[in-house]
Amino acid sequence: MITRRTTHPTALRIQILYTGGTFGMADQGAGMEPRSGIAAEVAQIIAGYEEATGRSVEFGYAEFDRVIDSGAADSNTAFRIAQWVRYRVESERPHGVVVIHGTDTMAYVGARVAFELRDLAAPVVLTGAQIPLGQPGSDAQHNVHLVLDSIAARPVPGTYIAFGSGLHPAVRASKRACDDYDGFTTVRQFTPPPSPVASLPHRRSAATPRPVGLLTVFPGLHTDLLSAAIRQYPGGVVLECYGSGTMPHTAEVIETIRTATRRGTPIVVITQCDSGSVDLERYLPGRTLLDAGAISGGDMTREAALAKLAYLVDLGFSSGRLRDWMTTNMLGELSNPAGAPPVSPHEDALTARSR
Repeated sequence: MITRRTTHPTALRIQILYTGGTFGMADQGAGMEPRSGIAAEVAQIIAGYEEATGRSVEFGYAEFDRVIDSGAADSNTAFRIAQWVRYRVESERPHGVVVIHGTDTMAYVGARVAFELRDLAAPVVLTGAQIPLGQPGSDAQHNVHLVLDSIAARPVPGTYIAFGSGLHPAVRASKRACDDYDGFTTVRQFTPPPSPVASLPHRRSAATPRPVGLLTVFPGLHTDLLSAAIRQYPGGVVLECYGSGTMPHTAEVIETIRTATRRGTPIVVITQCDSGSVDLERYLPGRTLLDAGAISGGDMTREAALAKLAYLVDLGFSSGRLRDWMTTNMLGELSNPAGAPPVSPHEDALTARSR
């Protein structure tokens, strides 16, 4: 843990966690891989920000014991990050927290962190880079400066992804490009709940968490593949279906889903489309899914749906209670019911910033 403190009373106070990813990668002869020990380079980036803006920054810096390519992130990665962030916020009281993470799974991890830290009083911002530190054209410094600007603008508490020219709510973000500085986009309009949502526990249930998974529906999907997914992920499966929630609905498929839901494995249906929402009442295939016990995921992104399902399952929720929470807008991951106008918290903090 490295900490730099200043005596400036108006200093921007932040905590930084480096987990790995392209941001700090180097090629050791076998392809790009993450490296540890980049504290001095991050400090230089912050010093450059101070010089450019005249704003003092007080920061603490830490790294994962073993930094990773984000493709190696597992179901526990986001939980580890959230634990670290919560501890630092409660002990250090920063203005915000920066998590440097690989881009490939940043939206998945960011969405889960958002649910884990939904009651936190400070903004948490994930960022990374498409081109590593020190390489020609690297966007690492720009993205860190974007994060610092975003936290200095005092966005409402929540979890965000700052990348390229924009700040994105993590529960609405997806990676859109692997060869563009603007690697992420806000897929759907961010609509915070119209009224406060009841608080939930911070920690997992005593039982060992049951894994959850994601399966994309495609023409020719075999029932055996669906059955295998349900066996492998007894905590629940998010089905990424066509349009408003349709898929092959043979008697065998529907019975597989019905059996799973009766045994306590939730099946959540989302759409593959970038706009619109699941409506399981609209078409016959959707109604058969609904009758089999499937849960509508509304207009959640795949990242948010997977994160939310895992979060609720890890809290020990099941059956009707899980269904109620999956279909409730907890922190902006779902559109509000008709008649509830969208709210844009601190629009200035979510406005794209030019390079």
